[in-house]
Amino acid sequence: MSRETPMTALSRLSERACGVFRADAALSVGVTRNQLARFAKDGFIERMLPGTYRMVAVAPSPEQRLRAAMLWAGAAAAAAGRSAGQRYGLEGVRAERPEIVVPHGARARSSFAIVTQGDPRALMVRTVAGVRTTGVEATLLRLAHLLDDEAFEIACEDARRRKLTSIPALRKYVERHARRGRNGIAALRQMLDALDPEHAARSTLEVKTRRLLVANDIDDFVREFPLIWSGRTYRYDFALPDRRVILETNGRRWHDDASDYEYDNEKWSVPARHGYRIVFATWDKVTRRPQQLITELTATLAA
Repeated sequence: MSRETPMTALSRLSERACGVFRADAALSVGVTRNQLARFAKDGFIERMLPGTYRMVAVAPSPEQRLRAAMLWAGAAAAAAGRSAGQRYGLEGVRAERPEIVVPHGARARSSFAIVTQGDPRALMVRTVAGVRTTGVEATLLRLAHLLDDEAFEIACEDARRRKLTSIPALRKYVERHARRGRNGIAALRQMLDALDPEHAARSTLEVKTRRLLVANDIDDFVREFPLIWSGRTYRYDFALPDRRVILETNGRRWHDDASDYEYDNEKWSVPARHGYRIVFATWDKVTRRPQQLITELTATLAA
């Protein structure tokens, strides 16, 4: 039986980590330091961090950089912040550099990655697609510190919409793990107070619309307002029942499905049957002509 070649051993060692491996792990499978030095000189492997290499045949990627940072930082490290948000697929969250967290007292500092320290109990680490990652609530708390208000709301609502967390779960997390002065606590609490406790925004357009309304002192709306017709319940994004006005975001693409087309047309007809006037908030209006939308809504409210 032929013995495995050093390069084959490295390929096998790194295949589950996007082509990344630790030098000490390579030594443990029989690859010598001289062989590592020769492979690096010949361009087969590349040093990314102290004791951490990548197979040059594997294309560089954000995932590869994160895996390298994790291997370098040690078994107790976890993806955090924007890197964790990206692993959960939170809308709009992207990590330019790997962001990881290590336990308090651990020594890990490099310009390659953003490294923070945290209490393992508060981090609620779990495995996401093979990588240790801070829990959703811990991730959102970190993002509350890193992102601007709108970007954070979009990420938070995406997490709620996909049932990754909820307002009660976030409040419980804050009560249990928050300490005065901790980064992100004030921003997270403020966001929790602003969001509808039951209904998460179904799209980025809804988030932008809510923020536009509040910025213009229109905050007496009801989210996911129900109207019933012929035994069927239709829900509308924003309603001001006292003034019989509905504001509906309309950013969805046209569908080829005839039943979906018929449902949309029926839905838009229902408010008038209940004596409501309806205003549409399109992506173009909300993002490019917000004042026009506010003027149109104000005029409808005053009519």
